[in-house]
Formats: sequence, structure tokens, C-alpha cells
Amino acid sequence: MSEDGVTLPNLSLEAELGRGGTAIVYRARQLSTGREVAVKVLDADFVRTSEDVDRFLNEAKAAARFRHRNIVRVYDVGQEQGVYYFVMELVEGYTFAHYLRRKGQVAVGDVLIILEAVCAALQYAWQKFRVVHCDIKPDNLMVDADGTVKVMDLGIARSLLTAARGSGADAAGEIMGTPAYISPDQVYDLPDLDCRADIYALGATAYHLLTGSALFPGKTDQQVVDAHIGANFARDPRALAPAVPRSLALMLNRMLAKDRALRYPNWETLSADIARLYAGEPLLATPLQPGESSVAFNAEW
Repeated sequence: MSEDGVTLPNLSLEAELGRGGTAIVYRARQLSTGREVAVKVLDADFVRTSEDVDRFLNEAKAAARFRHRNIVRVYDVGQEQGVYYFVMELVEGYTFAHYLRRKGQVAVGDVLIILEAVCAALQYAWQKFRVVHCDIKPDNLMVDADGTVKVMDLGIARSLLTAARGSGADAAGEIMGTPAYISPDQVYDLPDLDCRADIYALGATAYHLLTGSALFPGKTDQQVVDAHIGANFARDPRALAPAVPRSLALMLNRMLAKDRALRYPNWETLSADIARLYAGEPLLATPLQPGESSVAFNAEW
């Protein structure tokens, strides 16, 4: 039993690891196997309807199919006396949101490793299952004790966001995503959301990791959301972090095109450019022109 009085079958909840807007995460031991696991328990306030319940359970069961070294594994999902939870791989490490709070920014070489790993994970999820994460951000990216980057909440982020959205008191609370990293596609709630939404969010995440600054800082969530879809320009990342090479800035500018038709069309093409960047070869992506309304930041190439 946890300090909150939560009791779950076949699980001994040992310590709270963290809590967010929709869930609490515990370190736990699976009694049948003795395996150390993490358990995410949904806040009861965010599971209001049978649709919420079905969505969460179905998405968590689907997420349990994923087998990739860069995806946090989901082992089980269940409900007990109105408590909804899923059991997942325990990652001994830290999130990149935690790293940013401690260090301020991430070195270029490490960001390339993150981009490569997340790209591989999301390419697998999209190609094999047609799954879009919908909430890529530093909080959902971890690195374990061996230095392996792992994506969290893949397959269930949409369920958690839908639940949180139902409690939103303002317009920004109605969007499907985290304001600092959300794609324009999600702001507009496009019905045919695809991998390009995650490519944008990964670009916004990489920008924040490299520079220590969000792509579009704002005093309110609504201001940030408006900047993603408006004619606002972010600062060239090289102005904030001079170590960022031209080729990486060019890649980010293409990932962050506000018009998804101008972004990398899929994970394969982005992965190919990451490999070219590592090899010091010219990118396949061509620069977007300064001043275009679709460009996230103006830059001279």
C-alpha cells in the first residue's frame, strides 16, 4: 500500500517517484515475479466517463505490444476499485526536463544522440503500428544508467492528454498537447494527425535542450500556443547556443516548419539527415527561406 492508501493486486508500492497533472508514478515490486517496476496510477479526477476508461485501457494494452530498446516497456494494465493503472519498465535514470533544470542546456553531441534514439523509437511505432505520440517533450524522454535514451508514455499519451483536456478551464487547456512543444497540427485538431506532428514536437524539444530556452516563451499557455500557429519567429538557435552547427540549425528549421507539408515527410528522411549530420555530409533537406510565414525561426544560410 502506498502512503496515499492505494492498494493494487500483485504489486507492492514502495515509493512515489513523481506526480503530474494526470497521474502518480510509484516504484513497485511485482509480487509474482519479484521484478522491480514503475506503476503509473491515473488521478481519479481524470477518468470521468466510460469513454475515458475504455480509451485508457485500450491504449495501454496496445502500448504493451511495443518492443524497442528506446521505448519504455509497458508490462500490464488494470483497474482495481475505480483505480486505473499500468505497470511499466522501471528506468533508473533521469528525464531531460530534470537535466535542464539542473544544467540549463544539453551539449550538441548529446542532443544528436537523443534525436537519433527518439527518431528510431517513433519510426518503429509509426511504421509498425501507425502510432503518433502526441506529447514529445523533455519530461517524456529519459536516459537510463547505461546511457540509453527512452521514450515514455508512447501509445498512451493521447489518452492522458484527452483526460487532462477535459479539465481545462481555458482555450489552451482544450488543446491536445503540451503548449511549449505542440505542433500546429494539434492546435488545429487536424483529424488526420500523422508522424509530422511528432517531428515538430521533437524539433521543439531539441531546440529547448540545445538553447535552454523554449521555442516560443510566453507569459501564458495561450500566448505560447498562439505563437506556434501565428507569424511569430523564434530566435535562431545559434544566437542562443553558438556551438550549434549550421547543419543542425537547418535540420531544426525544417522539422519546425509551421506548415507540415514543408517538414520532413516521415521519420526515414529525418533519420537519413541525422546520419548525414553525423558523417559531416550535406543534408538532404534544403533551407526554408527567411521570412516565410511557415518558418519557426529566421536564419541566414
